[in-house]
Amino acid sequence: METTANATGFGPVVRREWQRLRRDAWDLGMLTWIPLGVCLLIWWMFAAGIARDLPIVVIDRDQSSLSRSLLRLVDGSPGVRVAAAVGSEAEATAWLRERHAYGLLVVPASFQHDIGAGRSATVSWFYNGQFSVHAGGLTRDVRTAVSTLSAGIEITARGKRGASAAQAAEQFEPIRLRLGTLYNENANYESFLVLALIPSMLQIFVALAAITAVGRELRAGSVPQWLESAGGRWGTAVAGKLVIPALAFAVQAVLFVVFFGFVRGWAIEGSGAMIVVGLWLLIAAYLGLGLLMIAVTLTLRNALSAAAFVTAPAFAFSGQGYPLSAMPPLARAWAEALPLTHYLQLQGKHWLAGAPWTYGVGDALVLLGFAVVAGGAGLLILKQRAGQPSAWGRT
Repeated sequence: METTANATGFGPVVRREWQRLRRDAWDLGMLTWIPLGVCLLIWWMFAAGIARDLPIVVIDRDQSSLSRSLLRLVDGSPGVRVAAAVGSEAEATAWLRERHAYGLLVVPASFQHDIGAGRSATVSWFYNGQFSVHAGGLTRDVRTAVSTLSAGIEITARGKRGASAAQAAEQFEPIRLRLGTLYNENANYESFLVLALIPSMLQIFVALAAITAVGRELRAGSVPQWLESAGGRWGTAVAGKLVIPALAFAVQAVLFVVFFGFVRGWAIEGSGAMIVVGLWLLIAAYLGLGLLMIAVTLTLRNALSAAAFVTAPAFAFSGQGYPLSAMPPLARAWAEALPLTHYLQLQGKHWLAGAPWTYGVGDALVLLGFAVVAGGAGLLILKQRAGQPSAWGRT
């Protein structure tokens, strides 16, 4: 069937796709309010930034003024809350197993007596290693409280022996370690997790959008009408299909940078332009991967399963929770084969670390390569296979 020139091409394909989205509230929602809502939910979960008042239990076998001073110091730490004083290890174990507490502090029976006699005393700290974030914060605060009390006792004792306060402090700690935190001084989980998790969620929605846009045409058997609106050109047909999700997610990417960079105050120390470019290239890469998945499978169900396999665990392999350099070779290779890994490396260099824009060029080129290779391969396969009636009507 011949069609007039003004009735076919990129514009008609876009209008056809827009009309389809307007008729399907869920597909339109997957491009707009659903990803935005998920991202806002992630931000809300970690908006506090720093974990505070995590519960622990204590066993105070000394019941002295000094042991009570120690427990007050521990309870006054920002990340710790003494939830209960228990009388036995069995009771403390029940609290830990039921997740009502994440650590146990035990003060020995002769605590004040040993300190008063000039002997050392050991305070035991047990924590639930199943929760590394909880354990890390709690251990830091408990150690600080114990060290503060210990230092105060030692400095007071030296002062009684005739040393000045300054001399006592110098004698107590002749070698000092100066700690300097770079790029996330407050160890804030909002900047660490949210800035990484939102692009991780975005890549899932992008891949699903590409698969759904093409997969619904295959399932409905409407490929001839779709191709006809593009004037018989597969490149035009695919570009018209994917331009709406590309624009929708590109706008969301800019909103992500503006909200966290300016509204939440996580100032971009490096190149903001490179972060935005990296996000746009990430979107292009996953549009290409989604196109490739639907082209290879030719079924919406199988393509969505493949997308879930690739995108859902991508954050775990991205190097944010576990170092890339410590991964086994096969895991490292899989991580390097995911566009998200390269984008998060780019973002990490620029957002908080303050790297110049040139530091992100390599990662940006890798993302561009993903978009071109995966998208090009998907287009070629789709052109060869999707025009056959045998490919239509599958679920």
